Amino acid sequence: MMRKSNGSKKGAILVFVLGLVVLLGSLCLRLMKETVKELRLVSQYHKRDDLRLHAYSLLDITVGVLNEFRLLDEPSLKSGGGWGNPLQWSEIKPLDERVKWSVSLKGESGKLPLFKTNEKVFKEIFAIMHEGDFGLIDEKDGEPYYNAWMDWQDEDENERDDGAEDDYYEAKDPPYFTSGKNVESFEEFRMIRGFGFDHDNSRKSGLFFNEFGNETSNMRNFRDSFSFYHDGGLNVCAASSFLKKYIAGDDKQLYEDLMGWNPYSGRNLGEINTKFSLSKGVNETFLAEISVSKGKARFELHAVFTFTQPVKKLEPSFKHKSRSKQNEALRYPARILRLRENENLID
Repeated sequence: MMRKSNGSKKGAILVFVLGLVVLLGSLCLRLMKETVKELRLVSQYHKRDDLRLHAYSLLDITVGVLNEFRLLDEPSLKSGGGWGNPLQWSEIKPLDERVKWSVSLKGESGKLPLFKTNEKVFKEIFAIMHEGDFGLIDEKDGEPYYNAWMDWQDEDENERDDGAEDDYYEAKDPPYFTSGKNVESFEEFRMIRGFGFDHDNSRKSGLFFNEFGNETSNMRNFRDSFSFYHDGGLNVCAASSFLKKYIAGDDKQLYEDLMGWNPYSGRNLGEINTKFSLSKGVNETFLAEISVSKGKARFELHAVFTFTQPVKKLEPSFKHKSRSKQNEALRYPARILRLRENENLID
């Protein structure tokens, strides 16, 4: 009996040891896989200088193609004809066949300047968004949103009608304070009274973000209609359908003309810039999103540039330095307003 008991104990110990070996083996294998994966990702860092060179080369190609259109066929910059795919136009490929690159190019001049458009326009647009109708516009419906926005940006504590200062935001959970400066991103509107959803006042909130925190169609229309970068006259041809509908108002024929208008038609639409209190000249401003990859290494470059020289003074968040003598000597056709490199691809 004793021998049988000892045998069963030895068997149980053997099973336990084998199970422990299998478990440790699985953990080691998993750890090795994760370590190899991390090493591969980290090793890509050494290739980024090469990818950065390709990214800036592609930016130069993009600027060169647009400048060619600007010099030979400037109206096409307003109509969007041809320049939307600079790689296809230039027929230039990377010297290293292992490198893959692409560029997404968007014109910003079809949007209204966020910080130069007059107060009446904002109130009317907010009223349309609030009512969900382009019919009879009462700008008073848009005043609470505009006033809350202005209170968010100003440095004083004087609350406008239906606006909101620090006292309102301090009562939030968690509490926070007004910015005291111009908004720096569309996402910032989420924090401003009326634009984000408020369960205590659902009727007069959620203009840009619903109860689930998702963007509404109003936010998408606002993004498509206003720009942080462009500060000149409006390029009507490139304007969003929402903005064209607002411009046309009750004039259906004008709306149809705007939807089908092109710079070769000979029609003068300069009076539209007068309505928005904008300069008549259109500064062609572009946003380029460049992506370069080699194997698993990836580099992204985002650039905003204009062909108007000198560029007018921008808002505080996007101020630029004056050109150096060396920069002026290069005679680069475009003025770079903003650059952003995506360097942290691992964390």
